[in-house]
Amino acid sequence: MLEKVDLKNCKWVGSGVKGLPVDIETELDFKEKAVITIGCMGTYRLYINGEKVSEDFYQPLNTDFEERKNMEYGGHPFNEEFRHRLYCPVYDITGYLHDGKNTLKFMLAPGFYEEYDYGTAKICWKIDITDENGETKTIYSDGSERMKESFVTEADVIRGETHDFTKVSEWQNVKIFETPETNFYIQDCPADRVARTVSPKYLGNNIYDAGEVLSGFVLLRSEKAQKIAVRYGEKLDENGKLDEEHIYDQHTVYITDDNESYLFPYFTWLCFRYFEVMGDVDVVECDVVHSDVAVTSSFECSDDTLNWLYKAYIRTQLANMHCGIPSDCPHTERRGYTGDGQLTCSAAMMQLDAQKFYKKWIGDICDCQDEKTGHIQYTAPFAPSGGGPGGWGCAIVVVPYMYYKAYGEKEIFEETFSRMYKWFSYLESHSENDLVTSDLPGVWCLGDWCVPEQNRLNKLSANAIPEPFVNTYFYIKSMEYFLEIGEVIGDDSYSEEVKARIARKKKALTETYFSPETGDFAKNEQGANSFAVDLGLGDERTFENALKKYSETKMYDTGIFGTDIVTRVLFEKGRADLAYSLLSSKGETSFYNQIQNGATTILEYWNGVRSQCHPMFGAVTKYLFEYILGIRQTKDSVAYEKVIISPACMKEIPEAKGKITTVKGEIKVEYNENKISISMPENIEAALIVDGKETPLKAGENVLER
Repeated sequence: MLEKVDLKNCKWVGSGVKGLPVDIETELDFKEKAVITIGCMGTYRLYINGEKVSEDFYQPLNTDFEERKNMEYGGHPFNEEFRHRLYCPVYDITGYLHDGKNTLKFMLAPGFYEEYDYGTAKICWKIDITDENGETKTIYSDGSERMKESFVTEADVIRGETHDFTKVSEWQNVKIFETPETNFYIQDCPADRVARTVSPKYLGNNIYDAGEVLSGFVLLRSEKAQKIAVRYGEKLDENGKLDEEHIYDQHTVYITDDNESYLFPYFTWLCFRYFEVMGDVDVVECDVVHSDVAVTSSFECSDDTLNWLYKAYIRTQLANMHCGIPSDCPHTERRGYTGDGQLTCSAAMMQLDAQKFYKKWIGDICDCQDEKTGHIQYTAPFAPSGGGPGGWGCAIVVVPYMYYKAYGEKEIFEETFSRMYKWFSYLESHSENDLVTSDLPGVWCLGDWCVPEQNRLNKLSANAIPEPFVNTYFYIKSMEYFLEIGEVIGDDSYSEEVKARIARKKKALTETYFSPETGDFAKNEQGANSFAVDLGLGDERTFENALKKYSETKMYDTGIFGTDIVTRVLFEKGRADLAYSLLSSKGETSFYNQIQNGATTILEYWNGVRSQCHPMFGAVTKYLFEYILGIRQTKDSVAYEKVIISPACMKEIPEAKGKITTVKGEIKVEYNENKISISMPENIEAALIVDGKETPLKAGENVLER
């Protein structure tokens, strides 16, 4: 359960001027043990006596902060009813205090709160003080604070910042605001921090190369008065300059004085590999910044493409974990798309220490469900965006289900179970002839996304796999998960109804899209047969036709969902050889082609247009662990209680090694042509299955000759 925060005695203060960063100061006169709790609509940096409190960046977390008035979406009034929340960071500030007067300063900037038009930035705080006798008292922000315009003159959370160290501002009174109508909770999801540093290489003509696409910032040092301008991009053009289409208006500007200054953006990150610096400065380093989530996996094998895929996915996923949400991209939008997020959540939970991160995001998904209709938004927290009712909204089912499978917390269903059913009712009301056909008026209704032929000028017409087919697939899969969840929590209230719906939907898919003459669904385009096989539909020709197609083309023809489904179905149906051939394909539509084009992170589109840092195609990295290394839970297992180790591609991949870290501990597998070494933690029932032979595994090291 989340711990609630009582801020009713706090005064909310700010400037009341949209887009204006300000410094807010007050004095403290104590030196006892003290803990501060901060409520902020916007973003802030906290200093006590000139020293920054905490290494956290971009606080608070991004949420649906409070109700927004007079919204429009797709040209229509938007009146859906959400829940709202704010996470409040808590810091022990005892070590920052000294005898006598202490100065507490907040640098307050617009953040996502203003970006999404909630209002103007404001902040409050309370400090709980404990004296040497153990007696406590609390002081609050009270409106007596003073403020002035900050030397940070522009703080755009998406595009960049301007700092003017020559700016002189006068102190004035703060403006006091009403307490927001929202739910206040103690923050337990990790904030953003600097994870590592990179030394960039100078290429000439003011251009530097960080060596990889990353999210974070460039740290500069200036020793004189000047204007410094920095632009950031993912790619270079043919002349060695920043490719203008991959800058996305990312910038920082610094107007310095004669003092030595270390320069970096305070309230936002940039996504870049290359950057252009105009000014006489030292480029110190590039700081990689993302949510403080550890990488708890490793993977390496004899195939260079798969090695790149693992590393690129880790970079891409981490670059898209900021402020408590898994985003689509770390530059142009920075939104928690429910499509991208549900697709990659299982891979992220397997490879990263992401339990608290995804638990927080499940709360965001619940918050953005319309309390009246059950509609789930395309992004959580909600920002007007595009998507579809299946691959996006079904995150209300998929993410909690995958969370439970990874971590074993069935408590996650206490709230989400009823919300899942409410979402199903919404899908029923947006179906025709038992196919999910619509969402909101005037907005997109996608099925799969980013199929190979799509590009910026022709986004939809190349999508050969029908949208109702894909959306109905996700509805059926979600209902199947829902039935399993009902068994876990002992609630069969909706079972018979849901089973009947599944039968009707499967019948509708077959009647509408199945060809009795060929055995194909939707002409076997863009993975359609694999979607059907995954639901148990079609006949023996359906899967055989899919096999024939991919054996001949030797590359993917799929979008973000189809790529994952095709790969998984091939592995599950015993065709690991063909799944591996697609993952390692050297065709035009392949991960290998991304490598050849110089990618260090996973691209949004197969052909490389638009963003160079989208994690969605990286969902397939889960199968590097489940089938290349062979680490899989049994069907009835959660939290890795029961595991089989069964590497499926030992002929195609003669050497592989890697690990995952589960809630039970670390599982490590290494094999070559001579032996298999497996390390297992305690309290897991495990067996090795190779060539049809099953061997029990014990806790600790297991070494078996081949």
